[in-house]
Amino acid sequence: MKLEFSNDDFQTKLMLLYMLEQIEIPLTEQFILDICTTRNDWINYMECVSVFHDLLRDGFIYTPDTEDNKRCRYTLTAKGRNGLSIYYEEVPENIRQEISEFCKTNRMYFKRLQEYVADFHKNSDGTYMVTLRIIETACSEPMFEIKINLQTRADAVRAVEIWTTKAPSFYEFVYTNLLS
Repeated sequence: MKLEFSNDDFQTKLMLLYMLEQIEIPLTEQFILDICTTRNDWINYMECVSVFHDLLRDGFIYTPDTEDNKRCRYTLTAKGRNGLSIYYEEVPENIRQEISEFCKTNRMYFKRLQEYVADFHKNSDGTYMVTLRIIETACSEPMFEIKINLQTRADAVRAVEIWTTKAPSFYEFVYTNLLS
């Protein structure tokens, strides 16, 4: 099988594919770019954006159709996995090791960031509406959502900050008490 990579970004495409394979969870474009460019400086930002869209266009990565592009999550296709397996050795071993270690250490962190989503906005009366969601991984749709009106911005910020750690136990509490 011949891959449709140009020589100048061949290794960059393989690095991005390798990161997606190692992280083992679908990621939003924002998180993919953040991991590869800001957090690790593996790839130049503009090159990463270009390579990402090339891989998507050429069928090496995939996302289910959704209406909200900010929540689209991307993963490898069979073509992407096959291409990576053929050219695996083209990614230098030290880079593979660094990517593998980063992904192993941070996988659950990025999973929680995508699944436990919170935000707030100021209401016309000066209070703050906080929306807390648990997103279903498979379809990127909320499986649980609660809105709460808080009096101060500080309370809204605190609620958003602690949601990623408290979401699972909160959901379990509500679910158990609704069905008991």
